Amino acid sequence: MAELLQAGLRLHQSGRAEEAAGHYQRVLAAEPRNPAANHLLGLVHLQRGRHDLAVDHIARAVAARPDDAQYLCNLGVALNGAGRPEEAVPAFQRAIAAHPGFAEAHSNLGMAYRALRRFDEAVGAYRQAVALKPAEAGFHYNLGNVLGEAGFIVEAEAAYREALRLRPGYAPAVNALAGQLYDRGRPAEGLQLVDAALALAPNDAVLHMRRGRLLEQLGRLEDAVGAYDRSLLLSPGFGEAHQHRAHLRRYEHRDADVDAMQALFSDVDAPLDDRVFAGFGLGKALTDLGEHEAAVDTYLAVNRLHRDRIAFSLDRARAELRADVGRFAGLELPRPGVGHAGAAPIFVVGLPRSGKSTLEAILARHPDVAPAGELPTLSRLFTQLMRQHGEVRAIPTSAYEAVGRAYMEEAGRSVPQGRIVVDTMPSNYRHIGLIRAALPDARIVWCRRAPAAHCVAIFEKYLTGRGYEYAFDLDELVAYHAAYRDAAVAWRAVAGDAILELDLADLRADPDARLREVAEFCGLSWEGAVSVDLETEPQLGGWSAERLSGNRSAQMAAWYRAAPWLHTLA
Repeated sequence: MAELLQAGLRLHQSGRAEEAAGHYQRVLAAEPRNPAANHLLGLVHLQRGRHDLAVDHIARAVAARPDDAQYLCNLGVALNGAGRPEEAVPAFQRAIAAHPGFAEAHSNLGMAYRALRRFDEAVGAYRQAVALKPAEAGFHYNLGNVLGEAGFIVEAEAAYREALRLRPGYAPAVNALAGQLYDRGRPAEGLQLVDAALALAPNDAVLHMRRGRLLEQLGRLEDAVGAYDRSLLLSPGFGEAHQHRAHLRRYEHRDADVDAMQALFSDVDAPLDDRVFAGFGLGKALTDLGEHEAAVDTYLAVNRLHRDRIAFSLDRARAELRADVGRFAGLELPRPGVGHAGAAPIFVVGLPRSGKSTLEAILARHPDVAPAGELPTLSRLFTQLMRQHGEVRAIPTSAYEAVGRAYMEEAGRSVPQGRIVVDTMPSNYRHIGLIRAALPDARIVWCRRAPAAHCVAIFEKYLTGRGYEYAFDLDELVAYHAAYRDAAVAWRAVAGDAILELDLADLRADPDARLREVAEFCGLSWEGAVSVDLETEPQLGGWSAERLSGNRSAQMAAWYRAAPWLHTLA
């Protein structure tokens, strides 16, 4: 048995995991409870993404050796991979109890806490891993990930940079930091970072994809397509690169790109992430080609594919929208002398695809304004307030001034000194009350569009990350959108004249008049504004406004045929 295990381990370490599994299975046929064989076979299943089988075998190893820290840690990894982070936490805690200096167990505990959205505990676990192994770049990278997700973007950037100091060119940290710089409107800095990393690793498909995103933000569209092409040459099944390339060009006829996305989306053996990205890219290409029924079918199928793998409760989400307003209902907002007065940031709020990016791009051309991107700061500060005080009515007035000041300090790091901050974080529509209490001089522009067109636009866009779970089932999306519109009405009753509504259709029909209204509302001189350009998502092979409008109308007509009840939302 020992010789079989050693032979299997040699195969395993040389990358021949499936052959190694045969050796482990022969051992288990003779000794079903052999802890080493169960553990090693579980690792093979873990490496192959077969998490339930990994849990089964590693749990048998733990049963035989309940105090083995390595077995316990790997059991936690398998449980987390199987979508059972609440069970992974005690496994990691047992591993740490058995071996307190086991840095990897602390880091993996942070991973489980992160999956449970227990961010404070995740940060603490990752910091403990860093303290135990301060020279491990991967731990700093993990810490950066959870700090960013918790809304600590400045601290996240510092963690990524420390990871890169320890391991120059460390691709995951480069990609994560460049993505953050992209989100914060610093593409030139991100491009420099990625180019330096590619000099060390020229065949990294993910970095080429990230380079394309940054070039796209810089307006270098042909170079961006070239970066996506390079990424796909290195990794033909890279769904995210397919999707971004599809959204950057106009399709005049079916070509190899369309066929590749079709094949990847249809490949049931391909990784699910790649299939989903490819499906959204394919839907966009078919829309360009005028194959509208096929495009609608593709969007329905790819959204269903993604929806089946995520957890979402529509009732809970709608209740949270009502609770957002209810916490502040009946309070005087703003209250005299309360909050950080004098600061006048501009919050552009609304669900994705409502026109926020269009307005942000126009405001960014004003010499007195600078976009800060999508800042997660308000959500983080509100979470901290509620954790500390329990309910809004228990928050002391002094806390609002501190929150307003903290927000402006953090936002100010993202824009040149003296410029007015524009924050377009989508979730800020849930924090109107906090904005009015903490920043009484802030201006809020609420972007909206016709409900049917808005729901379809969201449904056709792959919204990654947490917070968009409502978007992948058309019935759920429409119901959430209705609750969102109700919340907007309720917030207007709370916030009064601090909110200006901007309808995307009105903006397109008479941009000069509507933008003068926005400028006056925000205290900006219109004379300082520059020419208006409503095209914020340019594509190669640009179409005329008439052709774009005609194609969009035909696509909406296909949606109305597929879901006639959408007419009732218009």
